[in-house]
Amino acid sequence: MLKHEYGKMMSDCTSLKIGGPVFCWFEPEDFEGIVEAISVAETNKKALAFFGNGTNILARDEGFDGVAIRLDGGFNYIEDEGNRLVRVGSAVFLPRLIKECAELGLTGCEFLSGIPASFGGVLFMNAGVRSIGDREKRKEIKDIIVDIDVLDLRDKKRKTLKRNDIEFSYRSSGLEGVCILGGRIRLEKDKKSAIINRIDSFMEKRIGLCDLGFPSAGSVFRNPQGTRPAGRLIEECGLKGYRVGKAEFSVVHANVIVNTGGATSKDVFDLIDLAKKRVKKRFGIELELELKVI
Repeated sequence: MLKHEYGKMMSDCTSLKIGGPVFCWFEPEDFEGIVEAISVAETNKKALAFFGNGTNILARDEGFDGVAIRLDGGFNYIEDEGNRLVRVGSAVFLPRLIKECAELGLTGCEFLSGIPASFGGVLFMNAGVRSIGDREKRKEIKDIIVDIDVLDLRDKKRKTLKRNDIEFSYRSSGLEGVCILGGRIRLEKDKKSAIINRIDSFMEKRIGLCDLGFPSAGSVFRNPQGTRPAGRLIEECGLKGYRVGKAEFSVVHANVIVNTGGATSKDVFDLIDLAKKRVKKRFGIELELELKVI
């Protein structure tokens, strides 16, 4: 039976711990279950939203009058196909992927260390980090992707998209019209000890973001191109540690908003608006939202 729940609170499903009820929440374990959930949305004329690990989502207090889908166990697989190819399900949590690849002696995904997201989520966001030792270079999930399995929402057919078919850009994959089922990555061979050392190096870079002390949804804004990172701009506007209601620009990293206990989406939106106005006024830069709003 397809797992579902009417009126499920999104505050229970997002890392920021904010959000009202959803019309219906589905956790399909196979392709047919996804199609069934989509059919419920179409029959009831409801919007669709796909959840990964809920780590980059700002859910509204009033809830979402639509169907939310989070892929479950049937998409939580890692398969070593040989020739340095690994097939990964959309529901796989990144720490597990990184650990298992290290055990296989495969390197290339360590840069994802410390990102608390699912594989499908990082594909959709084209997640990445600045390279260790060269802040001008970035390492992104697109750099190791071979192909991606999707369900096309228009014709309900399963398709495989080659890397060159996907319009990856900074913090975007252009995959809004599909449900990401999984994909294949190509890695390189290396000693397990060397891989673990690189994992530790990336974790050291992210240690502040991994221990904020309060629930958060990761980076709020995209880093503007050709200038200082968004967190630095927000900090220079005097907003690091600034609070509205129970939401606060983290004292650890100014491009992260934390829920200090009982924050509302309105509190978060007020902080977002304040940061955008101050950065625009002082630096003439338009901050772009990285969080996905539902």
